[in-house]
Amino acid sequence: MRLIARLVLAVSLLAACGSGDGSDDGAVVFAASSLVDVLSDLSADDESAFSGAVLSFASSASLAAQVIDGAPVDLIISADRAQIDELVAAGFGTSEPQVVAENSLVIAVEVGNPLGITSLDDLSRSDVLLAVAAPGVPLGEYSESMLVAANIDVSPVTFEADARAVLAKVILGEVDAGVVYATDAESSDDVEVIEIVEGDEVSVEYVALQLSDGSDRAVELLEELLGDRGQQALSRRGFGLP
Repeated sequence: MRLIARLVLAVSLLAACGSGDGSDDGAVVFAASSLVDVLSDLSADDESAFSGAVLSFASSASLAAQVIDGAPVDLIISADRAQIDELVAAGFGTSEPQVVAENSLVIAVEVGNPLGITSLDDLSRSDVLLAVAAPGVPLGEYSESMLVAANIDVSPVTFEADARAVLAKVILGEVDAGVVYATDAESSDDVEVIEIVEGDEVSVEYVALQLSDGSDRAVELLEELLGDRGQQALSRRGFGLP
């Protein structure tokens, strides 16, 4: 599995380099998959520090593992502080971790909501095929924490690598519902969003950590995420601001 992760990383880095401005000194950014839209927006802006940066998206747990394995990364943005804390404890990081955005959990269902799902409790129904993120990845941990706190027992038919994979299962009609981040559900017109009252009790924070010494680009990227341009881009995509 670790070999596969390295191959995927290599392919994603080559693809990103090929689609950039042609320079070979762009900062390398690892980011949680739920940030793909907002960081792609920024990278398409010639005035943004993210223009020319090499972007690689996956679950935060996978990205952190690749950093520990020695992947050359300037900045990592995780959907889970625990991943960042583990990196810092392992000796990684050249800056203090910074919270750059917030999110919440929702239920994504087929447009029209044919099964009439209205609450978290409905996910325990025997007629509902449910997708959730796998244990060990941030979304999976957030989902499990929420369900346990609400004392709701569910039997997912599939465990996915990240929010986008859960969302895809709903869009393709392979499941009836999926627990995802609000921003991922809102990114698609092919699902309907069911708000979760219990989701307000789960604090979803995106934490950024600079990993390279002397990388002016990495500093610029982090400053932009915390500045007006970055915060406005995050807000437009539905993220909460710290």
